[in-house]
Amino acid sequence: MTEPDDILVGGEFAEFRAAYVPVVHPAGTAAVRRTVRRRRRRTTVVTAAAVVLAVAVPVGASGALHRRTGPPPTPAQTVTPSPSETTSSPPPPPTTPAPSTASPSRAAPDGRISRSQLLAARVDLPAWTPDPDCTAGPTRIAASYRKEGDVLLEELVHGDVDGDGTVETVALLRCQIFQHGPSQVVALDRDADGRIVVLGQVARSAKTAPEWLLDAQVTDRGTVRVEMADIAPGGGWSLDWSQRQWRGYRWTGTRFDQVDGPTSFGPNPHLADLTVSAGDVAWSAPDADGARTGTIAVTVRNLSAVPAELVELHLRMQVGTVADGDAWSACRDGAPPKGPIICRFGPLGPGAERIFRFGLRNTNSASGTGIAEVTPVGTDADPLMDPNHENNEDRYTYR
Repeated sequence: MTEPDDILVGGEFAEFRAAYVPVVHPAGTAAVRRTVRRRRRRTTVVTAAAVVLAVAVPVGASGALHRRTGPPPTPAQTVTPSPSETTSSPPPPPTTPAPSTASPSRAAPDGRISRSQLLAARVDLPAWTPDPDCTAGPTRIAASYRKEGDVLLEELVHGDVDGDGTVETVALLRCQIFQHGPSQVVALDRDADGRIVVLGQVARSAKTAPEWLLDAQVTDRGTVRVEMADIAPGGGWSLDWSQRQWRGYRWTGTRFDQVDGPTSFGPNPHLADLTVSAGDVAWSAPDADGARTGTIAVTVRNLSAVPAELVELHLRMQVGTVADGDAWSACRDGAPPKGPIICRFGPLGPGAERIFRFGLRNTNSASGTGIAEVTPVGTDADPLMDPNHENNEDRYTYR
């Protein structure tokens, strides 16, 4: 700056001091102290506010995280509590079960047994209908007949018969004795080690009806159904003449009990039970021709509940004996000619009997023993048989 300028500025400052100095008063020591105290209080308030904000901000942020911003959502489905539940108080806390010392339960074994598996095993079978060739106990089941007493596998089906949720095996077995033999249906399972065991015997044949088991089934409910016949085939008897029926059995936990079907068979319409008895023959003295005559009393009874439309009575005697007299007119064909002494008559109703007094003539003076035999006579369309042969014959003497 040049000297003229300094002179000009300096004059301006001089005028300013002259105008304002008289009205400006210094603050003094007391004013300075008040200013300092005021600044300290401001600093303390600011610091406290900062601390409050430092604490409140995280808390508020946490509350904001858990606070819903709108009304609660409406549930899509309302569940009605069961009678055992309550809405007035929360359910009790679950109790902790006491530790068990027993081993955990094992799942039920699979009892589905194939044909090849069964034929390869030895099975401890229940008792059959009493027969010397068919015994209970460990048995090897055969696929085909080789010798008397072989146990044959006739049928194999599967189903849950004991309600354990797994499948068991049901087998129809037959102990073969010629064309006959007892039969039984057994339920098979596996034990915990996988061995084939018998759960129980469902049904078996008997000396009387049922003499024959034909088939086995398992229903969805676990009922074992067995088809059976009153009379076994063979010995001239056709299975077509037998009465058949289905019976249902259920497992009780210890055995199979019948729960469905008939419990017995009615009289078989193709089956009769005839019996005969004959008295002895006393010959007269020989006549002029050397022939002797005599009379035989014969009684025939029908012990069954089935009528016999036609009955045949046969008198077996020594050669040279023929029918004689009018009593033979009771026979359908009259007196028999020379040859077998046979009388056919009928009908003979259930429980009925017929008594005959037949005359005989003989030119042979020898004595001996004869046989009276009775049999029912049927047709192809309506066969009639008598399986009880023990009472179909009676012996008599003639002298």
